[in-house]
Amino acid sequence: MRSLLTLLPILIFGCQTAPSVKKVEAAVTTTPEALVSLERTACYGACPIYAVSVLSDGTTRFRGERHVKVTEPVEVKLEPAALAKLKAAFETSGFEKWPDYTRTNVSDMPSVVLTYKGHTVRHNRGDEKAPPELTALEDEVDAIIGTDRWVKGTGAETQ
Repeated sequence: MRSLLTLLPILIFGCQTAPSVKKVEAAVTTTPEALVSLERTACYGACPIYAVSVLSDGTTRFRGERHVKVTEPVEVKLEPAALAKLKAAFETSGFEKWPDYTRTNVSDMPSVVLTYKGHTVRHNRGDEKAPPELTALEDEVDAIIGTDRWVKGTGAETQ
């Protein structure tokens, strides 16, 4: 019995011949190098839940959670023209002046967390005080990035 207890740690830890490999996932977070990030949250129905971020060099990272076609992390490069269009959409919108809109006039609505150059606006889609321009900007960000290819499975590339 004593020899078995002595051999047990050797058997468990000593027999690993190959190093363990970690699965690397694309991080979709608001980091200092992120130019834009958009996160769509859950509702009481089948709302798509995902997050996407665009770095200043155009690197785009998508992570789908539920009610999306692609749930594996995706990383692609946004074309320079699309990156310029994304920046222009924020610069002309007045985004930096908007506060959070988190009132829940309609309780089953999803929320959107949108960040540009470090300024974040949390928007409950049921908050009637939110300007329609904010909803339009959120949808425009999705359109410019092309998230439909991962959310709905439309478009040329899914990864």
